[in-house]
Amino acid sequence: MTQITFLASSKPFLIPDEIAEYNWRTVFEHEEDAIYFSVQDVDDYWKDKVNGLFSMPYVYEAQGVGNKLFLTYIGKYMEVGDVLEVFQVPNQHAFEEYKQRMEERPEPIEINVGSYTYRTIYGLYQLNLKKWLEELSHRNYFTHFGVTTFVNY
Repeated sequence: MTQITFLASSKPFLIPDEIAEYNWRTVFEHEEDAIYFSVQDVDDYWKDKVNGLFSMPYVYEAQGVGNKLFLTYIGKYMEVGDVLEVFQVPNQHAFEEYKQRMEERPEPIEINVGSYTYRTIYGLYQLNLKKWLEELSHRNYFTHFGVTTFVNY
């Protein structure tokens, strides 16, 4: 079983130097610090499969979207007006089934980085202004039943 994650962006996506430098580290104080966040262009095989899944024009395959480096990105580097969409599938070999289920009964998540809100099909939640990233790290902010959208406005 191999997970695959797609990230779509409102503009070309660049990994900031701070995160790129962390990705190149080879020595860590703690085992849990051995993480990375990266994106690369979607290969031709996946281009057709994800067509129509996202509303944003720039689509990538991503790794590490569930860790603190990704949260660092959305907390420090998302600019006003930026939009990111993420769809994560726990088993890429069953991608079509996950996509079909999501399209039939979507359960999207929206996180507004500018107003510190977290919205699911169950309601809208206000995140704590001072520790919203920590609070978000304890929530399920990805689901294989819908696209998670991060906005900053």
